[in-house]
Parts: sequence; structure tokens; C-alpha cells
Amino acid sequence: MKRNLLKISQVFTVLALLAGTTGYSQTLMQEFIDAGYSLTDLGSINLLPAQYGGLTIRPEDPNTLYIGGDANSGGGVLYTVPLVRDPESHHITAFGGDAVQYCLAPNNDGGIFFAPNGTLLFTRYSMNEMGQINTENTYISTPLTQYGISSSVGSVVLVPSGYPGAGNMVIASYNGSILYKVPFTINASGFYEFAYQTAEVSVYPLTSGPEGIAYIPIGSAGFTQPSMVISSYGNGTVVVYEVGEHGLPDVTTGREMVTGLSGAEGALIDPVTGDFLFSTFGGGNKVIRISGFVAPSGIGDGKDHEAAAFTLYPNPTDGPLSLEITDPSAEGTIRILNLPGQQVLDRQFSGSGLYDIDLSSQPNGVYILYLQDRDKTGMQRIIKK
Repeated sequence: MKRNLLKISQVFTVLALLAGTTGYSQTLMQEFIDAGYSLTDLGSINLLPAQYGGLTIRPEDPNTLYIGGDANSGGGVLYTVPLVRDPESHHITAFGGDAVQYCLAPNNDGGIFFAPNGTLLFTRYSMNEMGQINTENTYISTPLTQYGISSSVGSVVLVPSGYPGAGNMVIASYNGSILYKVPFTINASGFYEFAYQTAEVSVYPLTSGPEGIAYIPIGSAGFTQPSMVISSYGNGTVVVYEVGEHGLPDVTTGREMVTGLSGAEGALIDPVTGDFLFSTFGGGNKVIRISGFVAPSGIGDGKDHEAAAFTLYPNPTDGPLSLEITDPSAEGTIRILNLPGQQVLDRQFSGSGLYDIDLSSQPNGVYILYLQDRDKTGMQRIIKK
């Protein structure tokens, strides 16, 4: 089994029960049904080996799912799977083919995502380490105990723009049921270098064994404040919280959204629809979708905006940039944030034309440009080298 939650003598009995079970009693709580949410079991993925690990979708490639297989095993691998979307609603309805090996990801667990600079990060159980693969396919694994992370790690996420603590890295300890704010820098090779955790929140007992963390699109029904969702492996639930200081959960606001799960693992907000997806480690090894959230916007205001059109060049840059807007009626704000979420530029624009931007005074690294044009939004990653 995944964790030492059972005595060895019980393992084979549990496995036999799981093998003979054709369904699971996952239940979406009534308050969320009343608010318009629905739960869909997307089933298992062909040729994806059990047990399933975490999962992610890259916004620039929304029709491909990345998901861990052979999770918690030294032979763990990250796979890609094509997605089928409804032509009108764009909800994911099925898997369009077999799982295909993408890269080795030994001992992958609930936290898997591509950072804005392209580096793949994945939590490694049970050695309490963070695996990293940069854009040159170099692999390192960073021990986390020295940074105050209770062994062993379960999940990792960056707090998106628009939420308290935007840009912070949040790492969850599975065994400790604790979420931490972990400072970081990014070195010249694109790897994340961590510092000792500076804030922590225990989510025990409501969310025992956190394995996936995602931030709910702002403006979604039933969520009046910026909120987050956590997959609780230990309790077999999905729990929602309002976001407190540092991007960590306000534990006084916890509500169970889904109960009756077996092996809740990973967490993902679909960048197209805002749907929440998670996998199950065991429990049928499948992917489950919860719909009803609003589609995420580029700046996290929760509205389903039309994209703002602009061109930004050169990118990568050594500092100077030109932002070209062709719509003569365009009017709004240009903001640039660094990866820790600190704003380095905030300016207004009006009308079409070229707008000069200069990042020469900023250190080399990755930045995110957000453009708000009336009710339209746009976002682009900038690489300064």
C-alpha cells in the first residue's frame, strides 16, 4: 500500500477488497450540488501503471495531461495522455489515447507541476525530497528536511496571482498534515533553491495526509473569498478552505466538498474551464472531475474574459522590450511580476501603438506580464537573460 497506515497483515485483505470492487462511493456534498457543482468519474487511463500520482496540465498545451505512474516507486514515471474535450463546453470528457512515457520521475507523489520557467517539480515520497528536471533535461533531487519540512512531503504548488501570498511556494507534508510557506530562489540552471520555511499551518484532522493543492478560480459559486482545495488521502476527502496569510489555508473555514474517496491524490485546476481534477492512488486508479467553477483568468479575478491581444518582443530579452497593441480602443494596465510575486512594473496604457518596457535593472530570471484591457486579460512569460 502507499503508506504505513495499515499493518502488513491487513494489506492483502485490503488489496483483495479493492480488486473485487467495481465502484466507489465518492459523494459530492449537497451544499455544492445546490451551488451548481457536479462530479464526473473520467475512469482509468489505458497503459498508465498503478498507482496513480499527481497530475497537471500546461496552459500552453491544454489538451495534454501529465500524470505520474508507479507513484511512490523508484521506477516512477511521468506520462502524457491526450485529452478529449466537449466541443461546446470544453470540459474534459475522456482520454484520447494511451499513456506515453514522458520522463523518469522516481518516487513521484501528489505534487507535480511545471514552474513558469519550464522546470518540472515533483514531490518524492518517502525520502522527503523535491525532484526537479530543468529545460535541458538535467535531473536533481533536493532533500527537504533541512528546510523544516516534516517527513515526508506530499505536495507542492505556487500561489497564483490574485490570491493572498501570490508567488509563494507552498509545500505540504503528507505525514505531518502541515502546509508550509517555503522561500526560494532560482539559479542559472533553472533549479529552485529553497530556504528554511517561514510559516506553517496544520490541517489535521480535517485534511489528514494532504496530497494535492489547487487554488479555486475567484468568483466561483459558493466561494465569497479567495479559496483553495486540498486532496486528503488520509481521510478520503476533498476539502476547501479560504486562503489566509501567505497563501496558506485559514483552518477555521474548512469544508468537506467530496467524501467517500479511496486514495485522493493530486490536484489540478483545468486552465480552460476551471474544473478541478484529481487522481486516485489505488481506489480504482482513476481521474475525477468536479465542474461548476468559473474559468480562470490571467490575473485571477475569476471572470471568464476574452483574451487581450498584444505582441511582446524580443523574448528572451537582455532588458528592453516592446509591447505592441493594435486595438485603437484599448485601455488599461500593464503589470509585471517576478516569480516570488513582487511587482516590478505597473503602468497605464491607452490606444494602439508600441509601449517600451525596460527590465535592465532587474536580475536575470523569469517574469510574468499581465495586461488588463478593459474587460479582457492577457498574460505572457518573459525570460530575462
